[in-house]
Amino acid sequence: MYIDFTASDFLTISYNYDTHILVGRWLRPVTLLEARHGYEELLAAARQQKAQYWLIDVRRCHHSSTEIQEWLKKSYYPSLTANFDVPVYMIYFMAPDMRKDYEVDGQLTTSAATTGQPLHLNLCTTEGECMSWLVQQQQLVPQLQASR
Repeated sequence: MYIDFTASDFLTISYNYDTHILVGRWLRPVTLLEARHGYEELLAAARQQKAQYWLIDVRRCHHSSTEIQEWLKKSYYPSLTANFDVPVYMIYFMAPDMRKDYEVDGQLTTSAATTGQPLHLNLCTTEGECMSWLVQQQQLVPQLQASR
């Protein structure tokens, strides 16, 4: 069962109660102001649902500006993790060419400097890969807690 949180001309947000995954789908390239607004909406929905597993679909965004990437790394990711008492798992669903660009320029890495709980990032080119990775993370969390 899904619950929809917001619909704008640049982002939709939904939460799947069955998989416990928050899904944000960017619908077009965005300005820095729109990116900030959209990511804050994602955070609000995640906090409401206590969602630590996120799928972010950026296929329609083309390539985020350096300005947006810097804001994500320096401001948003640290703020995000400070709002949770559990690790957050975020996977970006993107076109293969976009993934190559990110791997070459290193703008989006698989780890982020944070002040709160860990933030685990990943990049995938199919929704199936995204869902598999998130489900795998969900299965690992109870195992990690049991080993403590």
